[in-house]
Amino acid sequence: MKTRITKLFGIEYPIIQGAMQWLSKPRLAAAVSNAGGLGTINMTTYERPEDFQADIQKMKRLTDKPFSVNLSLLPDTKPDGPIKGFLEAIVSEKVKIVETAGSSPKPFMDTLKGAGCLVMHKIPDSRFAHTAQEVGCDAVCIVGYEGGGHPGMAGVGSMVQWPLTTERCDLPVVGAGGVCDGRTLYAALALGLDGVMVGTRFLMATETDIGPHLRQTVIDARETDTVLTQTSIRNALRSLKTQGALDIIEFEKGNPTFDELYPMIRGTVTKAAYEQDDPQAAQIAMGQVLGRIHDVKPAAQIIREMVEECRQMHRRVSGMLVLP
Repeated sequence: MKTRITKLFGIEYPIIQGAMQWLSKPRLAAAVSNAGGLGTINMTTYERPEDFQADIQKMKRLTDKPFSVNLSLLPDTKPDGPIKGFLEAIVSEKVKIVETAGSSPKPFMDTLKGAGCLVMHKIPDSRFAHTAQEVGCDAVCIVGYEGGGHPGMAGVGSMVQWPLTTERCDLPVVGAGGVCDGRTLYAALALGLDGVMVGTRFLMATETDIGPHLRQTVIDARETDTVLTQTSIRNALRSLKTQGALDIIEFEKGNPTFDELYPMIRGTVTKAAYEQDDPQAAQIAMGQVLGRIHDVKPAAQIIREMVEECRQMHRRVSGMLVLP
């Protein structure tokens, strides 16, 4: 398969593994890259830059294929703040592909581009696409409202957000939110996108470090079994409908400040839920597409089946089109 994204990143298939906190580690990311996609490790998984750098080095031992790292940027993130050590690790290890998410990557572009990095910025609303292009990003990822993690506050789904983004910038566009198989990959390409980002489907990959209780919870879940938390602080997070998530929503009815809400939403709460295999103990980022995921497979098989089904869909649609 050849798209602007496969050419830009040097990958075989336009399938990018989402950066899931605590889960997007070298074992999963390398499996995705080795299968022809683009594996990603997530900066927010690591407390120290040294640990982040060690896993970048581990990625290099596990794969000789392209991979990316994710940098999550908050409004108050400064290049000379705590993120500095993580940026130095990226530069030192000559990481070629960086995904930024959250606030504008503009303050970090000189460092990243100076190190020869390709930068893809993830956005929750198509109106930010032009800004990503203006600050020098090489690609953009647009997240539809059904996506897991942070889909923004616009409430607009993938089928609208995706093509709007292609109209609002000239960059290669990757779509996230609702992608789990070849049919959704084909739909993204048909809408003018250059690739897809896949999170929840890879959460259920063999190489993802989660326990049997969470896996079974996902297998049993329906597409209606997600909720939005953190809306009171305008940082909506789509997660599995767990008791932990419902407790957060109930607490938010009192309009708490960020500091009051933080003990319930901090990442270490979710980390503990993963470690204890207790899916009810926290908010666990997941998209509505979980209603279409009912098994656990190796990452390579997930990618192989996505590509084959995409080709099947192309043959099906081509056969339905009667050209004059």
